[in-house]
Amino acid sequence: MTEEIGYPKFLRDTAVTKVDENTWEAKLTDDWNIGGVANGGYSMATAARALSEYLEHKDPLSITGHYLSRVEPGKALLEVEKLNIGRSVSTASLKFIQDGEEKIRFTSCFTNFSKAKGDTLREVEAPNFPPIEDCIHMPYIKGFTPVLEKQLDRRFAPYSNWWDEERPRERAFLDAYYAWPGGESIDLFSVIFFLDTMSPPIFNRLGSRGWVPSLELTLHLKQIPSPGPLRMRGKTDFVTSGFLEEDDEIWDVEGNLIGQARQMAKLRIPKS
Repeated sequence: MTEEIGYPKFLRDTAVTKVDENTWEAKLTDDWNIGGVANGGYSMATAARALSEYLEHKDPLSITGHYLSRVEPGKALLEVEKLNIGRSVSTASLKFIQDGEEKIRFTSCFTNFSKAKGDTLREVEAPNFPPIEDCIHMPYIKGFTPVLEKQLDRRFAPYSNWWDEERPRERAFLDAYYAWPGGESIDLFSVIFFLDTMSPPIFNRLGSRGWVPSLELTLHLKQIPSPGPLRMRGKTDFVTSGFLEEDDEIWDVEGNLIGQARQMAKLRIPKS
């Protein structure tokens, strides 16, 4: 029997079941972990499923999560509160609860991109990446590589091989192509997950030491991607007293900006 990976597994592992008018249940698996903790984008994508089912508008437009405590594999209750319903957007908050404790608080706006109207202006063009055939997969090393890497087809630009400790250190800046291993079309919930899976760009500057837990993550979704792999760029410009920001952009093959993310995180380096 072939092991289920990638998008089919993502659909199953982010599915939610309605409990009552304002509550959904999710069952998180450990296949989307980083260091034994559920990836923040995986938790956010799961929450977005419940919000989409609850709200009149179905497409995530903006989501912010404040990560209060570790999310573990297992059951979670998602309690939704409707805040406002407008003509083009719906706004709601969601409590992500495990074992009676609120682990994450999300606030969100949803829309329907198929009905979106208005001006479009772009001052910045899509970034140039090397050809995808020249890009490289990060090697899977048990105990070092996050287990969620098995679920992705992620190919780093040759200058973004942050795990190679023998090369000179570069800027806190990474480029990578993203796709599902089976080549499935990438939906907005996949984009939510992808936007929180870039390796910490600070590792390209300091080396792969320590860990970088998210404190707050905000995503803006722009439109549904065209078929094909996405291009994602992540960077960190400032580390201040151990706190850093990470900015990510993700573009489709047509050169459309699909989503942006900014997060505040804590740089934790083990004491020598």
